[in-house]
Amino acid sequence: MNDISQTVANLDAWLETMRCPDGYGGPVVHWWQNCLSYAGAGLDWRYEGIISGYLTLWRRTGERQWLEKARRAGDDLVKGQLPSGNYRHSCFEQNPYAGGTPHEAAADLGLFNLALALRSEGIDRWERFAKTAECNLRGYFLDRLWDQEARVFRDSPDVPSLVPNKACTLVEALFACSELRQNDELIEHFALPTLCSALAIQMTAKGPLQGAIAQNQLRGVVVETYFPYYIARCVPALLNAYEYTNNMEWLDAAMQAGNFIHKHIDDHGRLPQVVYSKGINRYPQWIAPLGDTLRVLDLLIAYGNDFKKSEMESNLIQGQLPSGGFSTATGFASQIRQKNVDGRLPDFRDNIPVAGWCDKAFAYLAALVPEGQTLPPAHISDVSLECQVRGRSANWYETATEMKLISVDKTYYHWHKGEPWASFVAPEVMWK
Repeated sequence: MNDISQTVANLDAWLETMRCPDGYGGPVVHWWQNCLSYAGAGLDWRYEGIISGYLTLWRRTGERQWLEKARRAGDDLVKGQLPSGNYRHSCFEQNPYAGGTPHEAAADLGLFNLALALRSEGIDRWERFAKTAECNLRGYFLDRLWDQEARVFRDSPDVPSLVPNKACTLVEALFACSELRQNDELIEHFALPTLCSALAIQMTAKGPLQGAIAQNQLRGVVVETYFPYYIARCVPALLNAYEYTNNMEWLDAAMQAGNFIHKHIDDHGRLPQVVYSKGINRYPQWIAPLGDTLRVLDLLIAYGNDFKKSEMESNLIQGQLPSGGFSTATGFASQIRQKNVDGRLPDFRDNIPVAGWCDKAFAYLAALVPEGQTLPPAHISDVSLECQVRGRSANWYETATEMKLISVDKTYYHWHKGEPWASFVAPEVMWK
């Protein structure tokens, strides 16, 4: 039996343990901030990868159960849509609020891809998913975030801004909607102008930053920070534009972005968190999110770029925990001082599996399952890992029913899976 098939089976089993009454839940750890208290369903970008992964498994195995799981995920979004068109709890690390970017656009992308798959099978329910995504797309992004004067999508209704990776996720959703409806208006009027603005803040001059796309532009000022992971999130939209226009400028921009990412992969298959004009913030280095970067490198390899990704793929696969989930990162303990802490206990955040990161691994790994092969039975077990909380030793535990962080004399965190809120969160784990 193929090892990837077992890896994917175990990850699917873990995702089932993360099901809450309204969808996939669990705590979130992130570079920006953490969301540990609210651990209920998050209707955010986790649904992009979950729906994609299950659709891929359906296509590769021919088994209807995976299509049903994709449809169940779509039902979560339909049921969680608010009258405004937004989705409940769609802000990921800022949950439980609504209106998250790029999270709602990523959810829309998942729904459009699901609708396309169901329509291809002649299943009538596809329209329900399409209408849900369109309601969000038009009621939130087009009506509230489109800046007609700048011809770009803002990241906030009240602030002239552009965050390329977020805008590019939205552009992907616009292309998917256009494919579904066979109407190019969304591409011509919204998607291509937005991509032009993103392209304007890509570094083109030869040098270490060539190909990098700035993290954001705020009130017309470019913020010169370059996150390899977020740059990877820009690439699929650039390739959409190339396929639509046949203009080599888009493909060249995508290739240059890929080259920038590729040259920053270290010998262990890891990427730095942030690249600046005069330095690098290396930590934390993502593990589960590498699935997104690997997926993007595969897209570019299909266009002829000879990227080497074996070390990164190995790093991702080795990040799977006995529970079936994947470690989020390595090096959270070094986030502030950026000093290597090899040999010390890992920060507790490193090994917390997060649905909205593991979905990235799921979407990528599902595509590696051999065609026609049935997944084996899952083999998952409880997790017990030594770690540290602000320099104090502790243990992280996960079972099918709970997650907890404890030391000999103290409980730091406790979440009963399925519950919307953690039952206990100590102040020590709330700070960045």
